[in-house]
Amino acid sequence: MKKTIFTSLFTVVFIIIFLSSCNYEKPAAPNSTGKTSEMLVITNNKAQWNSQLGDTIKDFFGQLCVGLPQPEPLFSMVNIPEEAFIDMYHKHRNIFIVDIDKKLKKAQVETKKNLWAIPQRVIKITAPDKDSFYKIFNENKNVFLELFNRVERRRINNAYRSIAVSKISGKLNKDFGITLTVPGGFKIAKSTPDFVWLRRETKKESQGIMVYSYDYKDESSFELKNIIAKRNSITKKFIPGPTRDSYMCVSEEVIFPEAKEINFLKNYAVEVRGLWKVEGDFMGGPFLSYTFVNENTNKIITIDTYVYAPRTIKRDLLRQLEAICYTMKFVDNE
Repeated sequence: MKKTIFTSLFTVVFIIIFLSSCNYEKPAAPNSTGKTSEMLVITNNKAQWNSQLGDTIKDFFGQLCVGLPQPEPLFSMVNIPEEAFIDMYHKHRNIFIVDIDKKLKKAQVETKKNLWAIPQRVIKITAPDKDSFYKIFNENKNVFLELFNRVERRRINNAYRSIAVSKISGKLNKDFGITLTVPGGFKIAKSTPDFVWLRRETKKESQGIMVYSYDYKDESSFELKNIIAKRNSITKKFIPGPTRDSYMCVSEEVIFPEAKEINFLKNYAVEVRGLWKVEGDFMGGPFLSYTFVNENTNKIITIDTYVYAPRTIKRDLLRQLEAICYTMKFVDNE
């Protein structure tokens, strides 16, 4: 019934790196530091950072986020030459180290978890020359990105866990057979047995989470056009705009939504990133959704999130919602 994800090169490399890495779980380690989506990049010297090597790192980790209305990088990077990488920087959450050493015979990767702080990911590439660095970096960069993304999600969820709203958890458990760690500030704005809309509102911004379910029929449920059509039908019915007869819908004019098949918490899912707008008004912003099957009920579940934050950056607000999505767990109520 559920689609199968075939083993990919990404998966193979991911396993290899994890099996060969050293995972440090120091019980007395301090909390990691650093801004959301910030990465320290340690190079041998500043000249290296300002060369093609540095540009290769910047172009990948600083690539633009998909589905945002304005250009924002995946990660903001701070370069520190190795001689300046003193103890005060060791607690940073995301650390990427490059060491070009002519004495080495071949390039290698080391990845260490919670080395100096918790949560933390330290990735180090040592290579005899720049060409061998480029080769090993390009072979493993998507894995590196996922490891850093995992640490970002873990930090956010650690902060949210102690302030989770039990009323919301109970609603999701009862109606959808799942749990989410939803922090304080979110309230149930609207709900039916197959739909719930959670909102967090401030003077400057709005974050929303919708969860909705419907019967699984066949694999066409995971096609982008059908995911968009279902979202539009849901938001037209339940998410009104500020003026009469206005409502939220997917925007396809500026950028078309992008879909990606992923392993979502060991479940096949389709991730969709794009822009939403209000039909009949001028509001809009980014959205992010995950569509998957609850095999306990044979129903499609979509966790659909959005941000409204005019005149401000939206990357970190969307990353917070992504982290909440990744707390999803199935609950067997039978």
